[in-house]
Amino acid sequence: MTTQTTCNCSSKTPDADNKWQRVSSKSARSLPSILLSILIAFFPKCAVCWAVYMSMFGSIGLTKLPYLPWLLPVFTGLLLFHVAMQYRTIRLKGPLPFCCSLAGVTCLLLSRFLYPGMKPLMIAGMAFIVLGSLLASFAARPLKVQVQN
Repeated sequence: MTTQTTCNCSSKTPDADNKWQRVSSKSARSLPSILLSILIAFFPKCAVCWAVYMSMFGSIGLTKLPYLPWLLPVFTGLLLFHVAMQYRTIRLKGPLPFCCSLAGVTCLLLSRFLYPGMKPLMIAGMAFIVLGSLLASFAARPLKVQVQN
């Protein structure tokens, strides 16, 4: 009499299949709430945030427009308005934000008129403007620069 040994590894019990189907259906039902939570985290919650989002998306769409001759003077005027607003806050925030913004505007104007196509100068200008704006927004008291004699 010979005994034959067989392996039941490939056979599945119906209870195991039902268990995994229940777990996967519960996970699938909770997926929309997880995605909604992530969406709400990135959704703008204040008017300033809405303005930043709309400005960003408007600037992205602006690059698709053909060149408009009146656009350069408008942007130059807005840059000068930014520098004027930074100048007004020197007493409250110190001269560093104003100097950074002025250096950024100078770099941008130089890269446009004197050295056209010089991308590093343009990127440096944008970085200085962002740095000046951040310093003006987050500096609690004026940052003093000490000069040693």
